[in-house]
Amino acid sequence: MEELGSFLRSFWVVWLMAIFVGIVLWVYWPSRRRKRRMQDHAHIPLRDELPPSGPQAPDETRDDRRPE
Repeated sequence: MEELGSFLRSFWVVWLMAIFVGIVLWVYWPSRRRKRRMQDHAHIPLRDELPPSGPQAPDETRDDRRPE
């Protein structure tokens, strides 16, 4: 039983290493569509803030001030 435990421990190390290498290859593999999308995601913090659109956009003509 001890031999089985050591085999399974070494198997998990190999399995996790293979998963790690697979993820790294997936990230760095050249793919135009994924590269374009990841570059777009990378530039999110650098974008200028755009006014919100849709039903939650604040109406600039509406006066939300409290009456004095």
